Amino acid sequence: MSDTTLTKEHYHEMVDRLHVMCCMINDHLLEHPVALQDKEIKKPIEQALEILAETYQTAGYKLLR
Repeated sequence: MSDTTLTKEHYHEMVDRLHVMCCMINDHLLEHPVALQDKEIKKPIEQALEILAETYQTAGYKLLR
């Protein structure tokens, strides 16, 4: 575990990286023809995206307080 004191810049960077990952998952996985047609493949990808989106919201909230 790091002893780094977290700053707003750390949270800003985390929010940015979470946004990038959410966009990549949406654009490159959920929009892939397999995910568009195979619900068994699509469902866990959507669940992963939902968890990352919730984490994005949490990090954004911490950035603004």
